[in-house]
Amino acid sequence: MARCYILASMSNVLQHQHQSMESSYDILENLKEKFGDQNRAAKQTAMKALLNTKMVEGSSVRDHVLKMMSLLNELEVLGANIDKDTQVEMILQTLPDSFQQFRLNYNLNKMDFVPCEIVE
Repeated sequence: MARCYILASMSNVLQHQHQSMESSYDILENLKEKFGDQNRAAKQTAMKALLNTKMVEGSSVRDHVLKMMSLLNELEVLGANIDKDTQVEMILQTLPDSFQQFRLNYNLNKMDFVPCEIVE
């Protein structure tokens, strides 16, 4: 039954290519092979956006951190595994030089944050 639904939802070209496959599992695996690299491209695009994001001096820290959290969440959805400590480090590095003292306090006092606590 699942096989029929999958085939019915495909374009004619894909239907023709997958008609001879016996199970829905085989169809899905074949589709993953064909189109799985799009996930890699999406992950690379999200990573590039994350690494190129810098907070503009004088802008809202809250908005910046929320944007960074959104990009980190997008990467997580795409399969990237970035632990919470590394996420905090990445966010701190995107802050302008005027936050140098904050970063210094964070490191010297061995503060332990999760990303959402940075804005509090």
